[in-house]
Amino acid sequence: MNNLLRIALASVALSCGFNAHAGGIGLTTSAGLHQERVYYYSPDGDQGLDNQSRPNYGIGIEAMVGDKDEKVQGILRMNWLVDSPPTKPDTGKVDDAVFPPAHEQDARSVGTLGLGVQWGVLGDPTGTQLNISAVVGTGFITTDNTEFLLVEAGVGVTHNLTSRIQANMNTMGTMRYRKHGSFGPSVYAGIRYLFD
Repeated sequence: MNNLLRIALASVALSCGFNAHAGGIGLTTSAGLHQERVYYYSPDGDQGLDNQSRPNYGIGIEAMVGDKDEKVQGILRMNWLVDSPPTKPDTGKVDDAVFPPAHEQDARSVGTLGLGVQWGVLGDPTGTQLNISAVVGTGFITTDNTEFLLVEAGVGVTHNLTSRIQANMNTMGTMRYRKHGSFGPSVYAGIRYLFD
């Protein structure tokens, strides 16, 4: 009975309206490259390793915390990414039998969550502004149990289309870490609805 009462009280608390005083929410799209290790075996049974740059793309939700007139805002980014499947390793040999079907994969879906900060460095926060941003997070939902740490930093621009609608774009250097670091570029573009 106590659990039922707790659930009911939590439901009431969550259903109460919260007034947003400053911030925004929006949709974002992304595209990028990341390094991935691909293992293969020769017909003799020798193992090889190929480092591949693989494309990824995604869509997500981005929340911004902070007054739109300020140069510093917090960022919460939740994305669903699709990593392209590996290609057959280039071993420099004529033999085709080095990439067995057991290592062939389909595209991989990844859910990411990141927290970060956006700093305006040049321009007007209520107009057009050049900024730098950093995000730390994780690829915490994967289809093949290969979760990873995610760290991104880069430059971007925001432009207020109206007093409530803001377009944004960021070019980030991205690091994924799981047993080893992999690096690559990512580009994010989106639209935010500003509350304040």
